[in-house]
Amino acid sequence: MPYSQSIDRSTPGCVIFLLDQSDSMNLPVGGHSNLSRAELLADIVNDTIAMILRRCRKVHTEPTPRAYYDLAVLGYCGKEVRSLLGGPLAGQWLASIPELFGSVLRHEERDGRSRPVWVEPFASGQTPMCQALNQAGRLANGWVSGHQRSHPPIIINITDGMATDGDGDEVRTWADRLRSLHTRDGSLLLFNVSLSDGLSAPVRFPASPAALPADDDFTRLLFDTSSEIPVEMRKRAEYNSNVSLSAGSRGFVANAAPDDLVLALRVGTSLTDDRR
Repeated sequence: MPYSQSIDRSTPGCVIFLLDQSDSMNLPVGGHSNLSRAELLADIVNDTIAMILRRCRKVHTEPTPRAYYDLAVLGYCGKEVRSLLGGPLAGQWLASIPELFGSVLRHEERDGRSRPVWVEPFASGQTPMCQALNQAGRLANGWVSGHQRSHPPIIINITDGMATDGDGDEVRTWADRLRSLHTRDGSLLLFNVSLSDGLSAPVRFPASPAALPADDDFTRLLFDTSSEIPVEMRKRAEYNSNVSLSAGSRGFVANAAPDDLVLALRVGTSLTDDRR
């Protein structure tokens, strides 16, 4: 079966986060006037990385999580794409789980617990999404060439607006190039999440464009460029995240509020199974 390769130290997984950091990310999250989209995104990505690290401890008493993944966190704004990893990982595009574990920038006390921070919020300039997809493709291409036995990479693009460095056709072209990359276990998976403006209802993992808002070219573009969620991944997501996904569901959430973004990232990183 495709997309059935287990994730372990000999066949690690790869997850690449693409974070829109354009100026509009300074706007408030829909329904949360005291929280910017940039702040929300940084918080949830940090929590997702921490969750992945926890899943990479087969025995909870192990001092260091196991090297089950390589992760990248790329920010795109203005005219550039950059790695958002800092500290000892500054300038490094992909990092292993042990490297991330040893490179926390700081901890912040929130909700009664200490939460590790790898990514800081930032927002300025335009939205070079095509350039971001291109850089993600460079990383993924290099990774699959050395990991043909592994599950294919997953790229999760989180944005609140159209690309400013290309039109819809160019975005589709870059997305097609990404999805053409593959390991022996299957083709690369591209997920997209559009953040809420507070005016539209969320659409979670639709299987058909009929579920999308009418005459919304941006939402339709992200749906069209999103991969279908494989069967094995749907099963893990349903177990780990208590979400029901129909056959044909795309890796796409439109008008995502905070809880929807959390869910999207949990589904998008459901390669390891909490039952193991």
